[in-house]
Amino acid sequence: MSADHGWLKGYAVPSETTITTTFPTTGAEAPADYRAYARRRHFLYQDGVVISSVIRALASLDLLEAGPGKDCGLPETGYLGVVRRSLASVGWFDGDAEPAGWTPSGRAALRHRDDLVQAGRLLARFAGSTPDAWQTPWDAETSDAFSAAVRRLEERHAGNEQDELAGAFLEGALAVPAMLLFRAREGSDGIPQDVKRLLSLLGWVDTECHWTPKGRAFRDFSDHFALAGSCLPLLARLEELLRGELVVSPGGDQWHGERTLMARAGSAAHRRYFADADPVFQEMFAYGRPPAFIADMGCGDGSWLVHLHSLFGDSVRYIGIDASPVALDDARQKLQAAGVPDPLLLLGDVASPLELRAQLAEHGLSMEDGLHIRAFTDHERTYHGGSPSDAPGSASGAYVAPDGTPLSAAAVEADLVAHLERWKPHIGKHGMVLLEAHCVPPHVASRHLGTLHSVAFDAYRGLSHRYPVEYSTFMDCCRRAGLSAVSHLERRHPATRPFVAVSANHLVCAQPNPLEVIQPAGRNRQLRATAVTGPDLATTVRAGDWRPEPGSDLDDGRGLHELLYWDGDLSQPRRWSSGATGVVVRDVMTAINARAEQAGRGDVIRVLDYGAGTGLASIELSKICIAQDLPERLAGRGIGFELHLVDLPTGWFAQGHELLKDVPWARFHSLRGDDGGFRGLLDVMNGDHVDVVMANMVFHLLRQGPMRHAAASIADVLAPGGKLVFNAPDLAPATRNSVLFHDPNRLLRQHWLNALDAADPSALPTPLREAVVRARAAGNPNAQERADRRILPTPQSIEGVVAALEQFMTGITTSQTFELLAEENLATALVPSNQAEYLAEITDRATREAVIRHIVREHVFPEISAGPAATGRGYNIEWKFGVFERRQGIS
Repeated sequence: MSADHGWLKGYAVPSETTITTTFPTTGAEAPADYRAYARRRHFLYQDGVVISSVIRALASLDLLEAGPGKDCGLPETGYLGVVRRSLASVGWFDGDAEPAGWTPSGRAALRHRDDLVQAGRLLARFAGSTPDAWQTPWDAETSDAFSAAVRRLEERHAGNEQDELAGAFLEGALAVPAMLLFRAREGSDGIPQDVKRLLSLLGWVDTECHWTPKGRAFRDFSDHFALAGSCLPLLARLEELLRGELVVSPGGDQWHGERTLMARAGSAAHRRYFADADPVFQEMFAYGRPPAFIADMGCGDGSWLVHLHSLFGDSVRYIGIDASPVALDDARQKLQAAGVPDPLLLLGDVASPLELRAQLAEHGLSMEDGLHIRAFTDHERTYHGGSPSDAPGSASGAYVAPDGTPLSAAAVEADLVAHLERWKPHIGKHGMVLLEAHCVPPHVASRHLGTLHSVAFDAYRGLSHRYPVEYSTFMDCCRRAGLSAVSHLERRHPATRPFVAVSANHLVCAQPNPLEVIQPAGRNRQLRATAVTGPDLATTVRAGDWRPEPGSDLDDGRGLHELLYWDGDLSQPRRWSSGATGVVVRDVMTAINARAEQAGRGDVIRVLDYGAGTGLASIELSKICIAQDLPERLAGRGIGFELHLVDLPTGWFAQGHELLKDVPWARFHSLRGDDGGFRGLLDVMNGDHVDVVMANMVFHLLRQGPMRHAAASIADVLAPGGKLVFNAPDLAPATRNSVLFHDPNRLLRQHWLNALDAADPSALPTPLREAVVRARAAGNPNAQERADRRILPTPQSIEGVVAALEQFMTGITTSQTFELLAEENLATALVPSNQAEYLAEITDRATREAVIRHIVREHVFPEISAGPAATGRGYNIEWKFGVFERRQGIS
C-alpha cells in the first residue's frame, strides 16, 4: 500500500486525487472507552451539521449580530421557530428573554462564525435528494471546498483550540459527508484524498490506512450519520424557508430528504429498540390470547417484522404497511429472504386507520384480530387538527403547520389525541405497541449535549412538519385518548437521565374497572373463587382478615390514591410511580410464573405486599394477573393463589381495602397486634410461608434498626428460594441528574423553619406571616419529632438497606429515574397526613395548605428547576430497585 501514502507526507496530493482502496480491519471490536467517546462525538457531529447550516443561513440573511429574534425582519414562520429552538438547544440563544438574543455561550461561539459559515456552505453543496446522490464523485468545487475545510481544521488542531463544542461541530460538518461518501463508495474509485487526510487527522486511520480502534468505533456509527445526511437537502434551502418563499410538503416530491439515507438511518437507529418490545409479544404469546396477525404500520424495509419472525416463526401472519412503494419493495425482499411465508404488504397511512381496516377486510381479515405495532411513525402523521380547548400545551417543540405558519403546542397535542382516538376503536382485543421518539426541551438538551440526538432530530422533524412531543406529554395524550399503558412493559431510553429520547409501550383501551374479575354467578362463582384462592377464602367474610372500622375516614387515603392515579382512575396510574411499580410487579410476576411451573395440585402460591398502603403494587399486580389469566391457569391445575396485603391500620390502608376488597385472591392483615406492638410476618401469615414479598415504596421510610427487624421478618416468612422484590424513591445517594423523592419536602420544611425563625415576621409574605404568628403563639414542642418520623431528615442509604438484607438474603440492586411533574410535587406535600405531620406547627389545615403552596411554588420548585435534575415539566426522581433471594439455611 506504499503507493497510497503520499497523502500522509505533508498532504501533498491534490484534493481532487482519488484512490481505489478499502481500509483493512482486524475485525476486533473497538474498546468500550472508544465506543463511548465515539457515541458522544457522533451526537455532537450531527448537531454540528444543523448548527453550521443555521449559522450559514443567518449570515446570508444578515442576522448573525442580532440573532433570529422576534424583530429580526423575517416573517414569523414555523421554520423560524425551529431555528430559534435549535440554537436554544445548544445553549446559544434565548428566545424567551426580553429582548430575545444570543446567550453568553452563543456570543462566545460566534467568534468561530467564519469557520461555522464556511462549514455550512460546504454542507449546502450536498443538496441532492436522488437515491444515487452519494454514489457519484464530488465535483471539483466541492472537493476544493472540502480540502479548504480540512486545512482550517488542521490549523485548529495545531492551535490547540479549547472550545470543544464548536470544534466538534466543525469536525462534524466534515466527518458526516466524508463518512457518507466513504460508506457509499467503499472499495470503488472516487474516495478523495482529503477524506483520508481528515480520517487521519481525527485519528481514525493509521499511516498504513488501517482503521484504528478509535476509527472502528466511529465506523460503527457510519449508518447513524445518515440521519444528518438525509436532511442536508432541507438544510441547504433554509434561507428560502426562513424568507417564506418555500414550504415543505411532507409526502410530496421529497426534495427535502434523501430517502435512501433516511431508510438507512432509520434501520440503524431502530434496530436496537426492537428488542425493547419483545416482552410484550412474549407475554401475549405465552400467557394471553395471541393475535391472528401482527401489522407493522410504517414498516419501512420490514426489519421489525423479520425480527418478530425470528422469535415466533410461522405461528402468526406478518403484515407490513407503508406510505412508500419503495419501502414496501425493500420489505418484500427482506421478508422473503428471511423466509417469512406469505407476508401481506399494503400501502397505507398511519393517519388513516379506516382505510387500513377496509384493505384488511378485502383480504378477509378483521382489523381487531391483529396486534398493531409502530416504530417512530406516530410523530410523522399528517396533521389534521383537533380540539385544543383542553390540551395543556405542555410540549416544548417548534411545530410547523401545513402552510408553513407556526403551530402551537396545544394544537399539536389536540391533533395527537384525535389521531390516537381514531385508532382506539380498532385495537380493543390486543392493543398496540408503539416505539416512539420524543423531543427534549432546549434547557434540558443544552445540559446534555453529546448524550442525546435532540438537536438534529428535533430540527429535521420540525422543518419537515413532523410532530414529536416530550415523553410525559405523549403519555398524557394517550391518557386523554382513553388509552392506558401497561406499566410493567414500559421501556425508556435513557433510563437514568432527566429526559426520555425513545420509549416503548404497550397501549390498551382503558377499562372502567380493570380489577373486575368476570365470574359466573351463584355457586359456580364460589367454587371458582375457592379454586383460585384456597378453601378458607371462598366467602366474603374471611377469618383473620383485617378490615377498617365502619365509617373510617378515607380522606387521607383518597389524597394519596389520587397522587398515584389520575383522578383516582385505576386504569390510569401516574407515570412518576407506575413505571417504578411496574419494575417491581414485573419481577414479582416472573417469580410467580417460575413458581407456577414447579407447583403441583394442592399447592398455593402466596405473594405478600409489605407496607401495602393504598394498594398500588397489589392493584398493578392484580391487573397483570387478570391480563395473563393467571388465576384461571392455576385453577385448571388445582393450584391456589393468594395476595396478602400487610400494613399498619391507617387511612391509607383503609383506602387500599376499599379498592381491593372485591378481588377474590386479596387478603388484608394488620401489622399491629392486639397488644399494640408489631407482629412478625410469619405470625401475620399464621405460620404460612410465602413465595414472594414485594415492598413498594417502603424501605426508605425505615431507619437502620427497624430496617434490620424488617429484613429478619421478611426472611422468616419467605419459603426456601423465595424472593424479595423492592423499590424505594428516597434512598441515597441521588445522582447528579436526579434528586431523592423527599428532597423537595426537606426543602419545604427548611424554608418553613427559616420563616418560623425570622427576626421580623411582618416582613414575610402574607401566607407565611400569618402562619408564623399563629405557630409562635400556639407552640408545639413535638413538631420536629413528628416531622422527622414522617420523612427522615437524613435519608436512609441503599447501602444500609443492603447491609440489613444481606444478613439473610443475597441479591442485586439497580437504579432508574422517573419524572415527577410540578403539580405532583405539590400534591405530594398536600396529602392530608403528610402535611399534618410534616408541618405540625401549623394546626389549621387551610393555613397550612396556603403555606405549602406558597413555598413549593415560590421556592422549592424554582430551586430544583434550576438544577441538573430539572425535566421539561418537573424533575427527575432517583429510584433504587432490588431483587433478593432467601439464603438456604436461614431459619
